[in-house]
Amino acid sequence: MARTLPHDSFATRLAAIRRAEYGAFGETVVRYGIMVVAIAVLALNMEGHHALAWGVLYALLESGLAVLLVRSGTGHAQLRYMAALTVYGFSGLCFMSMPLYLLAADFSPSLSFTGAVGLVGLALYTLQRPYRELGLVVVDCCMIAVLALGLVLILIPRLQSGLEIFTVGFMALAVLGYYIGSQISGWKLQTELRAARQRTAATEKARTLSQFVGGVAHEFNNDLTVILGNLDLFETLENPDDRAAAIRESRTAAARAAQTVRHLLATSGRTRLVPSDLPLNSALFDLGEALTDVLKSEMTVEVVPPADSLVVRVDSDALRASVMQLGLNAQEATSGSGQIRIRAERRATAGDLDPPPDTSPPYIAVILEDDGPGVSDEALALLAEPFYSTKPPNEGRGLGLSAVAGFTRQSGGGLKLEHGAGGGLRVVLFLAEARDNDI
Repeated sequence: MARTLPHDSFATRLAAIRRAEYGAFGETVVRYGIMVVAIAVLALNMEGHHALAWGVLYALLESGLAVLLVRSGTGHAQLRYMAALTVYGFSGLCFMSMPLYLLAADFSPSLSFTGAVGLVGLALYTLQRPYRELGLVVVDCCMIAVLALGLVLILIPRLQSGLEIFTVGFMALAVLGYYIGSQISGWKLQTELRAARQRTAATEKARTLSQFVGGVAHEFNNDLTVILGNLDLFETLENPDDRAAAIRESRTAAARAAQTVRHLLATSGRTRLVPSDLPLNSALFDLGEALTDVLKSEMTVEVVPPADSLVVRVDSDALRASVMQLGLNAQEATSGSGQIRIRAERRATAGDLDPPPDTSPPYIAVILEDDGPGVSDEALALLAEPFYSTKPPNEGRGLGLSAVAGFTRQSGGGLKLEHGAGGGLRVVLFLAEARDNDI
């Protein structure tokens, strides 16, 4: 039964070929550098222009392959994929032709050795690639089969008996079979590894969803228990002051439930934001003063003024709420007696932020760092997940960092968690810098 491939299947295969050919920049530079030197050496040691003509043809084929792979975002993906495999195959045959010619012509021991090294290098290159795209595997096996046949044809005129011919043929088939087996096993191993990663990702997604749903249910259940309990109590109370207290408790619990909803919206990036241009040189000190008012007296807040004038495009209220949340987290991490350092700087890139920001660089990084005990690498990767906490199960959990992450993503940036220089936690809020057309 025929199976319809996904629409972007061939685009994905093209990307796999591109990674296989040019995935390691250093290896690519060394490979083509060796080719340039080899062509120059052959041109000096061979009469005529055979080496130069071969080098020009090979360079043209490699350039054509690079155009097909690097510019893979335009045109019909299936046609580009087939064209790329075809050009790759012809490029490999072109490369093999010179080593086979050197072995067949028997110019000198040095040139014969050069030809043998070239063929070994081709086999090693196709085997050592970390990415095994199925089309490349098939073409590579066909190329090595042609290579084995070529070597046998070169040697047959020099053989004296049928036993020698049988020996050469058997060894060629044995090496070819081993090569094909290695390619297939490598491709299968890569396929199994990819499937294992997909299973791991699915398991992690299910774990996160379960944690998220359980956390939401727990938060709402606590608030609803307080609301319903106080409403039931209200009906039995006769003292007006007691009844008013029950209503206040119900309203407080309802407000907490509403805050949970707002955090859920922030986590999903659906909060209604009103961005404006905010000069951070003064705003940082305002945030520091607000933190000082909220935190315990044993907590110290240090604000480092930016060296340059920084203006960020952000919802100031949402930024303030995020900084308050981060400050409260730092207070818990330092057991209520520690230091928080706030600074901001312009960054040309967002580094390895995942997912990448929706806005173009440069970015403004608002950085909060505490001097607490920090967290492990495993916990660091999970801190921004909804309802994840390093606290014991019987203590409160919430959407704090996940809501901050959602706010930064919705603002065109992102959230990055790092180990602090002193062992604490460093939180970096990447935000969009105000542009002239935003003013």
